[in-house]
Amino acid sequence: MFIFDIDGTLLNSREEVLPNTALSLRKLRAEGHPIALCTGRTWACTKPVMKKVAPWVDYVICGNGSHIRTKQGDVLYDNNLPPYFIRRFIELVSGLADFLIATNHMVISTSYNTPYNDVEHCMHLFDHRQFHERIHAKNLLAFNLDHLCSRRRDTIRRELDSIDPLIKLSPHPDMWEVLSGLDNKATALCRLSQTTGIPLSEFTAFGDNYNDVDMFQVVGKAVAMGNSPDEVKAHAHYITRSNNEDGIYHYLKDYLR
Repeated sequence: MFIFDIDGTLLNSREEVLPNTALSLRKLRAEGHPIALCTGRTWACTKPVMKKVAPWVDYVICGNGSHIRTKQGDVLYDNNLPPYFIRRFIELVSGLADFLIATNHMVISTSYNTPYNDVEHCMHLFDHRQFHERIHAKNLLAFNLDHLCSRRRDTIRRELDSIDPLIKLSPHPDMWEVLSGLDNKATALCRLSQTTGIPLSEFTAFGDNYNDVDMFQVVGKAVAMGNSPDEVKAHAHYITRSNNEDGIYHYLKDYLR
């Protein structure tokens, strides 16, 4: 089983799948190797990438492990942030910073200018009147916080941290991403291993960022892209070239001989 992160790994800095990388995926699939994408993106934000690689991909893991589906669309696992947390998050952040709510089907934001990649096709502007308790959010993001004084930011963050111990907030001071503490890429790969019957020792995972470290720790082979931070490379078994230099292709070309 071959696992590929998307941003910074499968895609280059222009959001492209390089031709040799696409060729490698095609060869892997032709030889009978299952392939999965494993990304922090929600399903809505992953769809444009799937259009580029769909013939070769069997499984998609989205939202840092909170959603797993087959290529055919069968949902194997799905977990959402609790509505009470979403409502309190909006109450605390609204009017002080921009924020977005990412679901499987859309991104709802107070601003069209978000830190997320490739969301124009599923973007909706936030309207308080449209919020309801049944919204199924995968993650939340507060951004453009730099104008707030540190004391105000610390106060809001402490309250967010106190709402639910199973909710994780990213440590970045000027951009808070909220995720379920029950899910990460490693737990998702464990679920995928149970579903497919393929042991984790036979998984090869490619990644480039901090949210890939946990999956690196459970797979048989972990491959860090050359553009990864040194802290991420330290957890990999192998380091290949960068995502702009066909790193996936250069690692796999010997394997696929």
